[in-house]
Amino acid sequence: MGGTLEDAKELELCYAPPFSTPKDVINHAALVGLNLLDGRYEQVPVTKVRELVENNAFIVDVREKDEYDKGHLINAINIPLSELRSRVNEIPKDRPVYLHCRTGQRSYYAVMALQGMGYRNVYNVSGSFLGICYYEYYQDQITGRKKIVTEYIFE
Repeated sequence: MGGTLEDAKELELCYAPPFSTPKDVINHAALVGLNLLDGRYEQVPVTKVRELVENNAFIVDVREKDEYDKGHLINAINIPLSELRSRVNEIPKDRPVYLHCRTGQRSYYAVMALQGMGYRNVYNVSGSFLGICYYEYYQDQITGRKKIVTEYIFE
């Protein structure tokens, strides 16, 4: 098609409730891509997460408590997306805040919500916990280094 993200954002795809939502996943992906390209939000790759953990960065895991309990980054605090607005006072405005979930969708929503509440130093972890687990597991197995997660989660 030779289209751009702007084109993908405006695509009119068939809406059939059993198969698709009013805004298709293509529309959502284009909106996220445009927000990233336009500097509306920032993210860090999974390759930088170990450094964040080792430097005691402020990391928020926005997964639900049961997901967090199964495995998490060793110094991350758990503030589920469903509780974010009621617990926003636990998140500092005076230092960088890194957010992740399972795949990046909920943490993206959290970053956008926090920015809407005046936070400017918030970052989404690209790939989130699933990406961290895959990257860290491989590196940990090859190098024998200490893991930065309580448990690897691959599902």
